[in-house]
Amino acid sequence: MRTLIIIVLVLVVAIGGAVLYLAVTTPKSAEQVRLPLSSSRRQLLAHVPGHAESFALIPSAALLHETLLANPVTRDPIVQWTDEHELPRPWMLGAGSIVAWKSGKTTSYAIRLDGFRALLVRAWLLVASNADARWEGSTLIMHSPLPETGASPAKIELEPLLRLANGLPEGDVLVVQRESARGAFPPIGRPAVSSVRITASEITLVSRAASNDVREQRQIRASFPRSAMLSAAFATSPRIIGDLNRLFGARIDSLIDEGGSLALYGVDTGTLLPRPRGVISFPADEEGRKQLAEVRQVAELVGETRDAGAQLLVSFDRTSMGLYIKDTFVPGTWPATQWALRMDPKPLVPILRKAGDNAGLRFATPRIHRAARDLRRWIDALEQARTVEAADSIGGGVEELRVRVASK
Repeated sequence: MRTLIIIVLVLVVAIGGAVLYLAVTTPKSAEQVRLPLSSSRRQLLAHVPGHAESFALIPSAALLHETLLANPVTRDPIVQWTDEHELPRPWMLGAGSIVAWKSGKTTSYAIRLDGFRALLVRAWLLVASNADARWEGSTLIMHSPLPETGASPAKIELEPLLRLANGLPEGDVLVVQRESARGAFPPIGRPAVSSVRITASEITLVSRAASNDVREQRQIRASFPRSAMLSAAFATSPRIIGDLNRLFGARIDSLIDEGGSLALYGVDTGTLLPRPRGVISFPADEEGRKQLAEVRQVAELVGETRDAGAQLLVSFDRTSMGLYIKDTFVPGTWPATQWALRMDPKPLVPILRKAGDNAGLRFATPRIHRAARDLRRWIDALEQARTVEAADSIGGGVEELRVRVASK
């Protein structure tokens, strides 16, 4: 009996010591990605193979997991991700760092752990997991096949990518998408490097890519109508605006060739081609008045035009102009040289769902249809957001995109 009591006490002390160690060695605040990267971060990134299309560095994976669960926008996606990908539980990670990379349809991981947690994860792998895993010291490599016998794995060239990241703010995650990477976000060139900062109420992303655009850039200081579901300001008309010509029956893109803005208040989805309801604003200069004269007749058949002094306004419906005139305006968070936008996801998300399934849009306005389709993966999550704001700029041979997603 005494022997049994001693064994139980030893087990209790051992378990209590393990729990205490886990509690003491679990950080209370997340470590940020800082540039230039430390030697330990570079060593972890050295596990990324040369064929990886994209990869992400997460210095404090366990704490980031908690934050992702606390944010309404990221909660469901992270739950789905953890359900679909077999990984050590967050409490096993402590201060552990993760590098994840994608090649084709496979996502692989390198997880750096302290000695005690490595022991726990080894036990988990033996008892509760059939994951494809191997160890390189205290670093766990998961779902990454070994190269053929005798072959030397190609290593990724980090330096050009890290030079591109110079100037990025500190973040919880550093994401790199290489030339071969596919995906709608960020809507800039490849390779692209992004710093992601996440709190319980906000997600901020800053992405950078090299740019060959050497033209003189004109700064946009956008002011967004508060009640519009989507508003955007442009330095020049983007290609996607050309698709609106078919929806409005007029040369919309020509109105903002030299800069302007668009405020969307609604979309009539009861027709073969959805018809936007909104207001286009552009400078009241000589060129602007010339472009207005070309569309005035069409516009005033279904909507109205106004001279607001410094700006000319055009609407292709009977209700949006009044809403725009009475609206209050919110200044943009960041200046931009290419474009800036603000959107209210709650009314916009249902329209995007319908647009992605609209056969008429697919043939008549392929760019708009493709943009709506690309958003489908994030639509459910975005419905939990209060506002989304973005600004895109070019300067010094670099294109920089800033995005902020504010949660409810």
